[in-house]
Amino acid sequence: MNQKLLELVQTASQGQPAWLQKKRQLAAMMLGDLPTDQWQTPLLNAWQATPTLTVENEQANGQSQDYVELPIFVAAEQYPELLQENLMEKAIDWQASQINALHLAFLNGGRFIYVPDNTELSTPIELQYSATGCNYHNLVIVGANSKVTIVEHVTAQSNQPSFLGTELLLGDTAQVNYYQTNSFTANQNWQAVRSYQAGDSQLNIYAVLFDRHNLFADFHTNLDGDGSTADFKMVGIATHDQLQEINTRIDNHGLHTNGEILQNGVVKDQAILNFHAVGKIYKGSHQSVSNQESRLLTLTPASHGEADPVLLIEDNDVNAGHAASIGQVNPDQLYYLQSRGLTLMEAEILLTKGFLLPVIEKFPDQTLRQQTIDELLKRLGVQ
Repeated sequence: MNQKLLELVQTASQGQPAWLQKKRQLAAMMLGDLPTDQWQTPLLNAWQATPTLTVENEQANGQSQDYVELPIFVAAEQYPELLQENLMEKAIDWQASQINALHLAFLNGGRFIYVPDNTELSTPIELQYSATGCNYHNLVIVGANSKVTIVEHVTAQSNQPSFLGTELLLGDTAQVNYYQTNSFTANQNWQAVRSYQAGDSQLNIYAVLFDRHNLFADFHTNLDGDGSTADFKMVGIATHDQLQEINTRIDNHGLHTNGEILQNGVVKDQAILNFHAVGKIYKGSHQSVSNQESRLLTLTPASHGEADPVLLIEDNDVNAGHAASIGQVNPDQLYYLQSRGLTLMEAEILLTKGFLLPVIEKFPDQTLRQQTIDELLKRLGVQ
């Protein structure tokens, strides 16, 4: 146990509910007993060398009559039972790895969203915030038979490597559309979106990975309830010497559950972009579906990536499949476009748009679809 680390966490958590202080201190104490891997090492070393534990000075928004939105530390006081039962317990498990435990121990901001049962919101809930700290966490609980759209854009303005975590907990028959376009300023960053789904719930995740820094992204849902469905649609770009490791996973636990993953990425210069997709259908999950499609386009000879599809099937009465491809841009296409007056950069931009737009155009909300296209053009240097 790192005594200095424990003392820092004790100081940072003063004034918070006793249960949260103990939980954060326990995470610090157990750190060395939890598993880790090569991807966690840069962040773990940086956080422990120069830890940042300043709490974000967030204000509570004007409260809606339909749902609750509060800074996460305020919610820990006002809704202790909901937070104690669910914060990093059912989706992002704080005991699963060293990176998760240290994220909880160093937690310095975030939002809590609670949508009660039988609530349908016509206006999206926007989680937009510039976090000056590096361990920001959103906990979203959507009650049974509720319907909501959530738009998340957190800017992590810290030179320290950042962990942005979001937990989505869906009750029976809940329907959630979740859009995310987070951004970072540090060179090494970690992003996790994990969810737990009860019976007949529907979760659609639309992730836009256009940040310019090294990123490990983890998107994972557990289809625990019978009839629950999850659909991931993701687009990414990596340029210069950037590294992006994108892990997507859907676990089918319940009967006749359905998991779909569709992700397209473009990589150029000396960058690396890897898609690791896993679909697992557990024994007893009869008549379940698990499909995935991962495609990468490399624009330069030095750029490369992986599309690594994995299906783990423990039951016979299921439907599962995967597709993966990695391809270089066709030189003839570039030559043709340049022969029509386009520069090499303009030709690459056009091809990038053509490769990513088929996924972006599946985003159901027209406004958010256009915002994503605008972000794409900005990322490519057009705007």
